[in-house]
Formats: sequence, structure tokens, C-alpha cells
Amino acid sequence: MEKIAFMTDSASGFGLTEHPDVFVVPMGVIVNDQEYVDYRDIQTHEFYDLLKDYGNGAKTFQPSPQSFHDTYQKIVDNGYTHVIAIHATKELTGTYQSSEMTSREFDIESTVINSNVGDYPLRRMVEEGVRLSEAGESYAAIVTKVKEYAEEPSLIIYPKNLQQLKNSGRVSRSQGIIAGLLNIQLIIEFEDGKLYPIEKIRSKKKALNFIHNKITKEITEDNPSKIGVSYAGEHEEADLMVEWLKDRFPDKTIEKHPLVHVAGVHTGYGTIAIGWIKA
Repeated sequence: MEKIAFMTDSASGFGLTEHPDVFVVPMGVIVNDQEYVDYRDIQTHEFYDLLKDYGNGAKTFQPSPQSFHDTYQKIVDNGYTHVIAIHATKELTGTYQSSEMTSREFDIESTVINSNVGDYPLRRMVEEGVRLSEAGESYAAIVTKVKEYAEEPSLIIYPKNLQQLKNSGRVSRSQGIIAGLLNIQLIIEFEDGKLYPIEKIRSKKKALNFIHNKITKEITEDNPSKIGVSYAGEHEEADLMVEWLKDRFPDKTIEKHPLVHVAGVHTGYGTIAIGWIKA
């Protein structure tokens, strides 16, 4: 009988002990020249308190090879026969590659999946994998379904300011300087696992109208059962977005979560993000 484990990294927002079948390899952040391993050395409220004051110098770091080895070993030791590893986009982090390489060291059937995204849509892929497993679906069927989710995840990001995006290299320096000088509101999204600016708008009101129109169209087309709103330290904009989504899509489950630490480092304090998968 198949006993399926799921592995992910902390870019999914999964806690280290949130579900018995989900094994999380924590990533890390460097804030004010101090290293912190996600959820082990620092909790979310502590992280965003630090990011508010020291965000411009913040960085991220990947899990160590030993962390991956220990996690796969724990899965084997707990009697699992199969593992499905779902990781943050390989275009922006090396967790997928590290997991794939480490999986070959163990005598367990495994599939490592590049989610092409992070944050809430990555979390939803793991959640759906667990749900399918608990419903009795086979390892092969779950792998097929999760790979389908990873083909077209949606995550739209609205940074409060562009300084940290410019510092992190996720938006080119020239775009950051132009946006800063002209007070442009920048909206970005994931496409093929990479972050791309999709719109530069002169006012916050117009930016929110653009986001509302875009997500209305795309949610209507994709028909997800759940939509996530993520916030980087500040609740106000996220709360307004949650209320708007609840009013616009009363048949959907709307969830609010803190933006995962590694994303907060790259997009900056005050960012909000709206994400979903086709499930």
C-alpha cells in the first residue's frame, strides 16, 4: 500500500509541523546582518517587525544540503513509500535543484515538481496533493494533477514601494529608478516561473482598479475554489482586498496569510499579493 509524503520548502508558508504528511525544508533570511532560519529562529511577526526597519539590506539564503538530506531521511525513517516534493520556482531559488539531487540518494520512489511560483499558490498545490492522498488517489494520479496545477499558477504582487525590489534584482535598476522618480505604482506577476512587471500606473487608485479588473477576469476564467491574499507586515490593504473579493466572489473561499518571508525580503514591507491555482 502506498504511503505518500509531501515535501516543500518554507516559500509555501507551511509551518514546520503543520501536517503530519508534509515535511518542510526551511529557507532563511538575513536581516540587519543576522541570519534566521524560517519558523525555527524567527516567527512571522518578528520577521516583519525587523523588515520594517531593516528591509533595504535584507537578503535570503537557501537550505543547506544537509537539511534536504535530513528531511528525506526522516521521510524514509517514518515508513513512507513515496514522496512528492513541490518547491518554489527554480527560476528564483535553488530548492528544486537541491531537492531533486538529494532525492537520488534514497531508495524511495519520488517526484520533484517545480511549482513555477511561491507563496499561496505553492501552498495550495501541497494542500491539494494532501487532499487527494487522503481521498485515496494514487501516487501517479496525484503527481499528474499537481503538475497540471504548476503549469498555470497565478500570483499578482503589488509592492508598496520599489526599493527592496530594486535592491534584490527582481526588478531591473532602471525600472526601479523610473518608478521611484515618477511615483509609478508597479504591478508584477509570475510567468514561466519568473517575475515580470505587467503594468506601471501613476496612482494608487488606478493601480487597484487595474488589479481588480485583472483578477476579476482571470478568476472568472480559472474558477478556483480558494483565493489567497498575502500581506507583508501591514494588514490594511490586505483586509480591503479580502472584503472586495468576498463581495465580488461570494462562492469562493478567501484566505488571508502573511506573505512568506523570502518573498517579503524581495518585494518589501507593505506588499500585498493575490494568488490561486486552478483547483
